[in-house]
Amino acid sequence: MPIHNDKALKVLLKDIVQACAFRNVKAALLMLYPDQRKNIIGYKNVFETLKRLRPRCDKEGMIIDITKVGRGKNAYFDVSGILEKDVRQSYALEFTAWSKWLGYQISPHVLKKMPKEEIIAHCLWEMTFMGITQNKIRREFNKLKKRVEDVKTGKVKTIPLEEVMARLKEKVKKDSKNINA
Repeated sequence: MPIHNDKALKVLLKDIVQACAFRNVKAALLMLYPDQRKNIIGYKNVFETLKRLRPRCDKEGMIIDITKVGRGKNAYFDVSGILEKDVRQSYALEFTAWSKWLGYQISPHVLKKMPKEEIIAHCLWEMTFMGITQNKIRREFNKLKKRVEDVKTGKVKTIPLEEVMARLKEKVKKDSKNINA
């Protein structure tokens, strides 16, 4: 039985980006996300940036997984990270630096079932979900961190779920009385 070098079997996002031309990725993007035609120049800029960026070494063992969720008009693709050591837990990647994305391995089952241009299209969509530039994404992440800090320090008043549900229940009762009157 031959001995396989496990490293040779791993395909990184950077490998796939280097193997594709944007015109083919663009076709996949527009097929999968037709409403993104208006952003195609931004996607092209991101793709070209990815071609030039050096991948950051991934020490965690993060794997990019792409899964279709649902059927018909409500179907969508979930792009997330899973760790080699715990494939039951998935991680959001939209705030991840692009150089880290490039160093992540693509799930072997995704490689088997999806063309490389579609893999890139899904990754581009997820990578730019919070903004079309890394600076915009970083600003959004900092806003989110500030909101979390404001909640933790009590600067922002929160309402317990039970209270929200009670208020909604009262509003529904009141609205239904007004409709029936």
